[in-house]
Amino acid sequence: MKLSKENKKKLNDEFEFVIKKMEDSEVPDQMLYYYTGIYTMIQRILNFEFSEELLFTYFIVEKVYADIMIRIQALKSGQAVVSFHEDFGAKLIEYLKELKADFYNSKQRIEILNKMVTLAYSTSGNGFYLAQKGVIDIYSETKKLKDK
Repeated sequence: MKLSKENKKKLNDEFEFVIKKMEDSEVPDQMLYYYTGIYTMIQRILNFEFSEELLFTYFIVEKVYADIMIRIQALKSGQAVVSFHEDFGAKLIEYLKELKADFYNSKQRIEILNKMVTLAYSTSGNGFYLAQKGVIDIYSETKKLKDK
């Protein structure tokens, strides 16, 4: 994907700001508030430098937000059976850092977006169930790092 130097800088600056604010956040809804900065910046850039790759990235990053927000709203309404894994925030930040680092590498970006989709899916009823069964295993690497 090709972007102008100016838009690359804007996107990079937004990633840095968002990641810092998410690292300072303590609860998922606060983290998600800052997360929106990524897909809104991508959308702004789309208005000036449209590409299908950028649109696809925007769509996935925004969809990840929407799916996670569904779980936050469910938890706030008292539906607490499905909850966030204790390492959810750390994993979301890790994936954003990876996305920032490999944003212009199409193959790597797709792999990272896939991981983000799986993370968001793990907050759904079926995704949580599959994570409990061990079918979805997105936290074992985070756990290994913590145990060292």
